[in-house]
Amino acid sequence: MGYKKKNMEILADIWNQTEDKSMICPECGGKLILVQVEPIQDAENAYIPYDTVIECSNCNFNIKAESFTILGSVKTFDVGHVEIGSWSPSGSRVLSKYEHILDYETLKHLRESGELVEFLVADNQVIEVIG
Repeated sequence: MGYKKKNMEILADIWNQTEDKSMICPECGGKLILVQVEPIQDAENAYIPYDTVIECSNCNFNIKAESFTILGSVKTFDVGHVEIGSWSPSGSRVLSKYEHILDYETLKHLRESGELVEFLVADNQVIEVIG
């Protein structure tokens, strides 16, 4: 498994509150600390990105990513990409395409239902549905 994909899966586990791995260091089992720095100002996007740092309180493990959440619905998806319909800060409709590590059945259900949910995006990859 590639380094980037492993980091994205670790980030997804951190936000997945149903997993026993949430906020536990994958290297030593210590507690992870999540720090979101001031938002990155970018008026052209439908989201507010943050520099995010996750580090272990016990060892040298850390991950740095630019993360944000986006409220929207699944328009299309395939094995590697998902297209999300959402809104810009001005209220106009926006379609955004991202790489993802989401489960096929979850994406299928979301597309069929048209449900609005919050997607967690880290380093331009959708890694978790959090709402």
